[in-house]
Order: sequence, then structure tokens, then C-alpha cells
Amino acid sequence: MFEKKPIVKEIKLSREYDFSYENFVLATQHEIYLLIEKSEGFIYGIKFKSSLVKYGSPNDEARGGHPLTKHGLGIYGFFEVENSPWIKEQIKLNEVHPRHSDSLFSGLSHYVACFQDVMLEVTARTYEEFQITQEQLNLVLQEQVSNLEA
Repeated sequence: MFEKKPIVKEIKLSREYDFSYENFVLATQHEIYLLIEKSEGFIYGIKFKSSLVKYGSPNDEARGGHPLTKHGLGIYGFFEVENSPWIKEQIKLNEVHPRHSDSLFSGLSHYVACFQDVMLEVTARTYEEFQITQEQLNLVLQEQVSNLEA
């Protein structure tokens, strides 16, 4: 059977972010917040309705070793992967579930944010850009910490 190769395309965001600087990830059981920039009292970033995340290496010097580099993954920026091998892997891992259906994974997209020292990979149905205040972010953290209480 012929397997489609991944295709990586850069996504143009509404703000011009410098992906070579620091970032911060907050991952809950249902959402992933990528915090990219703080400016004029607001924190800007991208939010995913998902709990599937990879965060860490390779950094920009080793990015050439990432398997998606040969399919268009850049050094810095925000990208979407068509024909994602990671989504195919998720489907394969889930096949042992008694109620598995490939359709559970339909509509998933694979997103990659590449920074200087780390990269974030997420599979989600959608993403949204957001801006929040420090106080609003503190409320998100408080809510998540309260979920830990027995």
C-alpha cells in the first residue's frame, strides 16, 4: 500500500512572534497553552484543545535530525503537518482499545512550534491564538491546582 509522505507547511499567525526566544507551556488534561510573548500587560500565545503533546528537543542546532525536517519543517516558526506520522502512530497505539475506531482520529491536525532551544508538537482538531492578562493566567493555574485536591 502506498503511504503518503508528510508535508509540512508554515502557518501565518496574526502576530509576528520571534520564535527564537523563550516560551512557556501549560498542559492540562484537556488544553495546551503555548505562551509566546508578554507585551503591554498581555500574554500572547496559542491554545489547543488537546492533551497530546511533545515538548523538548531537538533545539535549533539539532533540528536537522528531526524526521520532519526533510518534509519542510523550518528552524523557527509555527507549522502544520499533513499526513502526520505521529497521528498514524496514535491510531496504531489505540487499536488495542475494545471500542477503537480510526474515525476517532479524523479531523486531528499535527502542529509544531519551533523555538531556539525547544520545540512543541501537538495533535488537536483546532488551535486558537489568544491574549490574556497575568491575572487571568493565574486563575487558569488556580483552577488546575484545585483539580488536584482529593
